[in-house]
Amino acid sequence: MEEKLKRLKDAELVGLHININKTKGMRVNTSKRNMQKFRLEETEIEEVGSSIYQGSVVSESRGREEDVASRIKKPNGVFVQLYPVRRNLNISNEVKIRIFNTNVQSV
Repeated sequence: MEEKLKRLKDAELVGLHININKTKGMRVNTSKRNMQKFRLEETEIEEVGSSIYQGSVVSESRGREEDVASRIKKPNGVFVQLYPVRRNLNISNEVKIRIFNTNVQSV
């Protein structure tokens, strides 16, 4: 792991700057015993238990359950927000279906 962290310094040679204050680390599928802290330039990198990467939840335990739960919660939240629209009698069913398709199904 130290070797990979040292390679981050090579990124600066091609113009990429690593902001150590914003950088976080996560260990996936490893035991916590005898693990050294992540360090880069004598600065300890904060370890997190889960993160969101391209809309998917990644966690120390691979995050399958958390990912499925978040994928269900997102459209459900939008569906609940559209409740007043669904109840409104002045809006035609055709418009309601279009709103549903663009707001709920796209999530």
